[in-house]
Amino acid sequence: QVIPIINTKVVNKPWWTLTIKETGKEDKVLKSGPGITENNYIFDYQLENGYSISSFTCTRREGNKVENEIEITIENKKLKITDSAKHRGTVCELAIEKKEKAKDKILADNSGKEIIEVSNFSKTACDNSKHRKTSSSDKCTDTTHNGLYKTTGENEQETYYFRGSVNNNWVKFGKNSEGQNIWWRIIRINEDGTIRLIYAGEGNNPSNIDPNYGNEDLKGYFMTGYGVNNTGYKFNNSTNNSEYVGYMYTKGQQRPSGTNGTPSNAKTIIDEWYNTNMSSYSYLIDGTTGFCGDRTYSTTNSGKATNKGWTSSKTVVYYGAYLRLETSKNPSYGCPNKEDLYTTPDDSNKGNGALSVPVGLITADEVAYAGGLSGKANYGYWLYTGNYYWTLSPRYFDDGTLFGTSYGISYVFGISSGGALTNNYGILIASGFRPVINLKSEVCFSEGEGTIDKPYIIMTDAK
Repeated sequence: QVIPIINTKVVNKPWWTLTIKETGKEDKVLKSGPGITENNYIFDYQLENGYSISSFTCTRREGNKVENEIEITIENKKLKITDSAKHRGTVCELAIEKKEKAKDKILADNSGKEIIEVSNFSKTACDNSKHRKTSSSDKCTDTTHNGLYKTTGENEQETYYFRGSVNNNWVKFGKNSEGQNIWWRIIRINEDGTIRLIYAGEGNNPSNIDPNYGNEDLKGYFMTGYGVNNTGYKFNNSTNNSEYVGYMYTKGQQRPSGTNGTPSNAKTIIDEWYNTNMSSYSYLIDGTTGFCGDRTYSTTNSGKATNKGWTSSKTVVYYGAYLRLETSKNPSYGCPNKEDLYTTPDDSNKGNGALSVPVGLITADEVAYAGGLSGKANYGYWLYTGNYYWTLSPRYFDDGTLFGTSYGISYVFGISSGGALTNNYGILIASGFRPVINLKSEVCFSEGEGTIDKPYIIMTDAK
C-alpha cells in the first residue's frame, strides 16, 4: 500500500519529521520524511480512497508527548497536520487503516445467517412482535423473512435488500442547512455495488427521528413523518392526462422518445432539497445507477406492459408496476426502457441523462421487496411511517371509465398511512417526499453497525 504524496518540497530547515504506517503492518513504513516549516508546520499529504486515521502521536525533542498543541484534519483528501506551538525537534507517527467498502461492511455485518432469496411476495412481511397494531387482521402474514435478502437484478448480478422488521440499516450522512445530522436507511445494495438510501429524518439525536426511541423493544424499527415536507404535496399539479404520471413529462406528446421535459412537482421539491442540503457531498453520490419511473403500459389489467410512454386521455392505462405488483405479485429491479431510467448525463448509455442532480424516489417494486403489499396495511416493516409518501412508479390512468368521472385521473403508487402500497386518490393527494440517493461503490463507512444507536457513518473528507 503506497500513500501518494503531494507538495513534498522542504521550505527552509524542517525540524519536523512525520512517519506514516498502516495498522496491522507497523513494521512497514509507508512514508517518513521532513515536513514543511512555513506558517503552522502544515504537512500536505493525500490519502487514498478508503483510508482513515487510526492513531496519531507526537513527541517533542525533550521527550514529552504532545496532545493538545497539534491538530490533524482531512480536507479534499489532503492530510494536514498543524503545530500551533511551532516547536522544533518534533517527531510524529501517524497510523492509518483501510476501511471496508460499504457493500462489504453491510454483508459482513449480516453474515450471521444465510442470505437467501424470497420467492413469495403475496404477503406482508414483518416481525409481529414489532407490530404497532394488535388486531389479528393487521398482522403480517410473512413473519419469517426479516433481515437482508438477495435476488438477481440487472445483467444477472446479485442485489441485496432489507425486508420486514429491521434495525440494522441506519445511516447518518450529511448535515442540513441548520447543521443537523441527516439520517437515512439502506434500501438495498445495487447490482453495481452502489448503496441505495432513503431519507429518514433530520436531527442530532436518534430520538429526534424515531418516535419509539424510548421503547427498547421498538426503537430503530420505524421511521416517522412525511419526509422533507411537513404537510405533504401533490405528485403533480395536473391530473387529467396520462402524461402527468411522469416524473418528467412533455405536455401533449404521446409516446415520446425520451423523458426530458417539464419536471413534476415531485422532482422540483426533492431537487430543491438536494441542492440545499446535499450538493456539497456530490463527490460521494452516484448519478448513473438511476431511478426507474417505468411507464410501460397495457390497456388491460393483466398480462405484461408492452407499450411505451403514455397514450391519449380517452383510454384506461395500466402501467408496468401495477401489472407486476397488483396482478402477479412479482416485483422486479429491472427497468424495461432506457428512457424511463432517470440518470445524470454522466453515462448517457445507461439511462436518459435527464437529471441535473442525482436524487430520486423509491420505486413501488422496492417497497414490495421491503415487505409492502398493494392494498394491505403493514404497521410492522421498516418503511412504515404513519404518513403517506410518494414512490416514483406510475400506477394507472383512468379516463373516467373505472370510477365514473367526467374527467381523467392519473395515479402514482404511494405508501399509505397504514404502510400499504397503494394510492386510491390520484396524484393530487397531499403526500410526503422521501429523497433517495445512491452512494458510490467505493464509499466506505468510517464506523457504525447500522443500528439507530450506532448508525453507519459515511467516510467523508472531513472525517
